[in-house]
Formats: sequence, C-alpha cells, structure tokens
Amino acid sequence: MSALAGFYLSKGNRVSGSDLNSSQTTDSLKKQGAEIFTPRPNKFDAGQIGHSASNLKDDVDLVVYTAATQPNNPELKKAKRLGIKTQSYAQTLGDLTKQMFTIAVSGMHGKSTTTAMLALVLEKAGLDPTVIVGTKLREWGNSNYRVGKSRYLIIEADEYNASFLNYWPKIIVLTNIEEEHLDFYKDLKHIKATFKKYIGHLGKSGMLIANGQDENVVKLAKQARCKVVFY
Repeated sequence: MSALAGFYLSKGNRVSGSDLNSSQTTDSLKKQGAEIFTPRPNKFDAGQIGHSASNLKDDVDLVVYTAATQPNNPELKKAKRLGIKTQSYAQTLGDLTKQMFTIAVSGMHGKSTTTAMLALVLEKAGLDPTVIVGTKLREWGNSNYRVGKSRYLIIEADEYNASFLNYWPKIIVLTNIEEEHLDFYKDLKHIKATFKKYIGHLGKSGMLIANGQDENVVKLAKQARCKVVFY
C-alpha cells in the first residue's frame, strides 16, 4: 500500500490514508506529502484515532483498501455510502499493469528478492523501470518503490487471496509453488489451478520465465500457451 501511495504522490495526486499505528512507513509518506491519520498516544492529543469515517473527505475520487480491511471499516462504509469508487490494492495495481509493459514476479518464496534484483538489473541497463516491491532498497533511499519514465513496470505479484488474478503482465517470473496460505486455498490442487489461471493472463504473446528445478512450476509451464524459458 505504501509503495502505491508513493507512486501516486509522485504523479501529483493528493493522497491521504489511515493506519492503526504510526511507523517509519507512515512518517515517510508524510514527508512525501501524504495526509496520514494514525492513533493518538492519548485522548488529550489532537487528531483522529486509527480508522474513522471523519478521515474520509467528500472530494475523494478513489478509496484503495488492503486485503485485511473488513467490510465494516468506517471509511470503506462511508465511501460506499457517498458513491466514491472503491478498489482493493490488487485491483488498483491491476489497472496499472494494463497500462504499462508489466513484468510480474510470482511464487511462494523469493518474490521480494527476485523483484529487487530484476529491478536493479533493468535500472543499470538504462531501461528506467517503475517498480513496486514488498521490501525497501537502500539503492532507492530505503524506499519500496521506484518511479521510472519508461513503459516498463516491475511488480511483486502476491498469490494470497488470488490477488495476482487482477494483474495482466507481459512477462511472469515464477520462482516456486507449494502449499501456502491454506487459510485461503483448499489444498495444493487449488493453488496450482489458480496459478494456471494466472499464467493464462499472458496469452500467446507473453513469456513465462520458470524455475526448472521446481516440479510444480515445471508441470504448469509445460501446459502454458505462451513462450516458456526455464532457469
């Protein structure tokens, strides 16, 4: 969420948001120009306490919420009552993937590391990518995003809640597949079926870069209709 907020700030948008706790992340967004609503240390301090309907102004164009947001969240409820467009983080990032040449890094483990390495390679190669990743890079001033001027977008594509089904990349890097997030997925069969549907977003013109040492990845890659490169 913080990377997406930073991206929109860099594009000149007005960004506000709330969290249950103050952190280095919320402090960083404040410095970048975002209006942040966080809990006050005690009742005598000014400001809002965490999530509150009063945090949401009537002139907001879009409300973006995390996968952890509950339907009874006061800000989300107010947005829907006012007819303000609401989207999950994955849906909002998905819109960006449709507008740019997107490279999505997926898999149960190693996504952040692989995304970061790939992003730095493309940066050093002069391709000037925009990047949204789930970790902070010292090369970018301890930031978890980079705004480039080219058409390339590199993202860390999360499989939790099948979020990556919102993304439409041109290239998918697939590190590994195993039983994970069983609070959402029924079993490994369900996981592989969801990944197969995701890979299908590539179409015949896309490319899958697949881990040739992962049995589950290899099986799915052999069923893909796009170009496949094993590593």
